Amino acid sequence: MKTIILISLLWPILMPAQASRGELSRFTLLHDRITVDRDLREPNYDHFLNIDILASSGLLDLISDLSNTSESNQTSLQKRLDTLQILGKNVNTEKTVDALIGVGIPLPTLKIFGKSFYSSLFYEFHAGVMLSINNEANATDPVAQTYVRKQSKRGFSTLFEYKKDQTYKVSLYQMLRADTQATLNSTELSGDGELFNLDELNQDESVLALDIHYRKSSQKGAWDIAIKELKLYRLNDIESDYGQTPLFNGRYTWFFKTHYFEIDPFVGMQYRKRYKIPRSFYAGFFMDFVNEQVPFNFIFKASNQFITFMPQFKTRWFHFSYTFKNPYRNPQDEVWVSSLHNIQVHFPFP
Repeated sequence: MKTIILISLLWPILMPAQASRGELSRFTLLHDRITVDRDLREPNYDHFLNIDILASSGLLDLISDLSNTSESNQTSLQKRLDTLQILGKNVNTEKTVDALIGVGIPLPTLKIFGKSFYSSLFYEFHAGVMLSINNEANATDPVAQTYVRKQSKRGFSTLFEYKKDQTYKVSLYQMLRADTQATLNSTELSGDGELFNLDELNQDESVLALDIHYRKSSQKGAWDIAIKELKLYRLNDIESDYGQTPLFNGRYTWFFKTHYFEIDPFVGMQYRKRYKIPRSFYAGFFMDFVNEQVPFNFIFKASNQFITFMPQFKTRWFHFSYTFKNPYRNPQDEVWVSSLHNIQVHFPFP
């Protein structure tokens, strides 16, 4: 077991990382940070229903402006000039959407060789968009660079206690994934106002994949080591631009309790191919009331680009959280990053 943990921690350091800006690379980094946020708030696949939507400030306005311009009755020249003005107003900025919807069904608890297995069936759908507007190639004619991905998972998850202080959670599922990339100038956008073609998302890459989450705890703290989206077998010949590269996440949490609050600092690192190791590290703390009847908690997290605030309302049957990700460093990858707002509605298994 120690060997597996060591390999998981050292693997990201041994793997090469791409340094250049690209919507696919940027999407990967930001989506992995959002995935860590979600893991900090809730266990995976332990809910009847989970709706989790994150969006950048100003994205809907940009999409609406481009669509209205293309659908207007103006001449082609005027449409292009108006589109150029919209792009110029948003030049060197980044916008994103990251939406997740999941449903689950708990299964009866099984006892095998004295160990209890808590299992569920689940389905999860994810859609993400990464968009930036830049004038790097032509200062007078900015372009919109877009990466769009849809993904679904359906499978089986089980949690069991290996030893008194060690647990494993294993999730086996079919993963369907399709994506598309586009770079469009003002002339192309003024024609139909579409930043990407949804028809290109009709062919799904299909694989059998695995998540493994190992947790070892003591009175002083806990280790969490996870591998997500580890490809086991390819089910068809279609390949997405995103490819199949797993996400590694390791975290240590210290346990501290005061008279009124439980405050648990943590440090961690998440990594997937396409971004640099220094961007993988994060730290923060959990804060909860000692009195369990108070249904509120708070999570703070910081990376090398964002500080994240996650207040949460929790009851036995219903959780609600609002997450605010503030980019304290700008620009990032040569573009200006907006604040990110995240709403989550969660109905957990009791």
